[in-house]
Amino acid sequence: MALNIKNNSIEPIDNAVGYDASFGTFSSAAAVAGNKIDSSKTKKVDICADDGGANFGTTDVRTMRVRTLLTAAQSGSASIAGLMGQLKNTAADTTTGHKCGVKGYYEAVSGATVATTSAGVMAMLDVPSGATIASGGASGLNITSVDLGGTHTGKATAIGVENAGAGSWDGFLSLPSTSSQVIQSGAATGGTSQYLKVYIGGTLYTILMTTA
Repeated sequence: MALNIKNNSIEPIDNAVGYDASFGTFSSAAAVAGNKIDSSKTKKVDICADDGGANFGTTDVRTMRVRTLLTAAQSGSASIAGLMGQLKNTAADTTTGHKCGVKGYYEAVSGATVATTSAGVMAMLDVPSGATIASGGASGLNITSVDLGGTHTGKATAIGVENAGAGSWDGFLSLPSTSSQVIQSGAATGGTSQYLKVYIGGTLYTILMTTA
């Protein structure tokens, strides 16, 4: 038996629906009763935790964990995720606020100290000794798209940076010292160099990339 939680009630339904519990009814495109959020109900689920007013010490804590465990060898073209955040648009959206599948938000208040390595979103990749990275490689952050075939009145870019609401960014990118694995002191040579495309204010610029 699966459970559907909607309209302040719990509804038992057929277990063949593909899940054990849901909030509201999934629809690919249509609005469905019991799913609504609005200016007075801005979220469907609120999970809150705090530090209890005490130092965590040396530990790793989180308010929620979602995990998918792979125990069998996987092949084919399956997409597998621990968590998916999805925003689907079926109408003309001309709003100027942020729209996203996942929002990562680090908030500091006046008087707080923001520690080194703090971020709105942290992407992490572990491949310990004994594990293998397959041909093609892996990354801490991978940006992709299923389809970008629509009309590009503006530019579709893999990374976008906006001006801060107040104050300003100090730079586009922060890297560790030159002794790290991501920096080398000399240019790669040989082969044919490439140019990285960067749009600034809608104008195309290029950054030279040399190749080994």
